[in-house]
Amino acid sequence: MLILNVPYNEKDEAKSLGARWNAKIKKWYVQDNKDYYKFVKWIKPYGDIVIIDHLYVVEGIQKCFKCGKDTRVIGFGVDKHLYIDTLLDNVSDDKQLEIQFSNMLEQINEEDIHIVGAINPIPELLMEYLKNKYNYKLRYSKTTNRSSISNCCDNCDVLQGDFFLFYEVDSPFFIYSEEDVKKLKIYKINLDNDIIVNCYSYGRATFDNMFKKYGNIVLLDIKI
Repeated sequence: MLILNVPYNEKDEAKSLGARWNAKIKKWYVQDNKDYYKFVKWIKPYGDIVIIDHLYVVEGIQKCFKCGKDTRVIGFGVDKHLYIDTLLDNVSDDKQLEIQFSNMLEQINEEDIHIVGAINPIPELLMEYLKNKYNYKLRYSKTTNRSSISNCCDNCDVLQGDFFLFYEVDSPFFIYSEEDVKKLKIYKINLDNDIIVNCYSYGRATFDNMFKKYGNIVLLDIKI
């Protein structure tokens, strides 16, 4: 199930496409992921990826560039997901959108985990957990000239840059072997509903199948 952000003046259109109203949370939703493509206009403004069924928190260790001590850092991982920008590539009408979406669903590979770096928004209960467990918080970066939720050193509190973590080959999240995976802690969160997020550093790597093959995946009991 996917919760939608439907403006009041567009509710009749959403309803005509099959959206349902949840009176408790006062939101429209779509029940079956096979129908998500019909609601792209209420997905794309709020995120570029739909995460289906599960979300992963991946914990690694790196040396802080400032104090030189080991510090924990985290990224997010996804297996089943829909990348909306890819869905919309070369689509000129609703029929092509339906075909493209059907093909994308059929090609979902549940055996791989893809590191997506930071996501936004982070579900509220998960954000509270991460703030309490890790030094993961809102910080201003002079490099990017903006504030964002970021990893900070457990020891000296200096911000650990996302560029190194999710783009450089010697990051703890770039894996090439069974030993690389075993250095990570992987936490799996079962989603109550599929979620729409923007993701940063989205990418696929040759070794993404190693996370499930060799990783120690622990269930994290957080309701999202």
